[in-house]
Amino acid sequence: MNDLAIVIPVVLALSVVLFWLLYPRKNQKGTSAPPLPANLNESIPAPMHYRYFREIRQALSKDDAEYLLRAAPRNVSKQALRERRNVALGFLKGLRDDFSNISRLGRIIAALSPEISHKQEAERLKLTVQFQLLYAVVWLRLYTGNLPIRQLERLTGLVSRFAARMDEAMTEISAQSASPLAEKLGA
Repeated sequence: MNDLAIVIPVVLALSVVLFWLLYPRKNQKGTSAPPLPANLNESIPAPMHYRYFREIRQALSKDDAEYLLRAAPRNVSKQALRERRNVALGFLKGLRDDFSNISRLGRIIAALSPEISHKQEAERLKLTVQFQLLYAVVWLRLYTGNLPIRQLERLTGLVSRFAARMDEAMTEISAQSASPLAEKLGA
């Protein structure tokens, strides 16, 4: 069975679950905003795993593997390569955690921002689906012993760009909330 026959049902199932999770549900008060945590800094860990991609790329590079195969005994080099794949799988899990935290922050920002459009929500859903598809492909390839450096790089870039967008949104919300306060103090 080829990879596509496995990936498509998994992606469809993940898409349904993600849509269900991201679709705003009304709470008891009739609003669709999620409850805001008391302290955002403590409740949502900062994304950090994507910053280590350079090291992961080096560890998974062909040059590094070739050197290891030349310099170490065969059983040691094979074990080291397996361990590096396990590290890459751990990095992949970290990317998923980063994306999940950023997405959660996005939902909180959407609740705080008075003018979140359907377009922005659709963009966040699109990013989530892209991430899940790419994540499934990278995980499958890593699990089967392949080293999908390009796809891993794309996945890391997607998380990095999403983090940058959330930083921009937080800055914008801070500026918007500071304006009325400055007007009150200046008046």
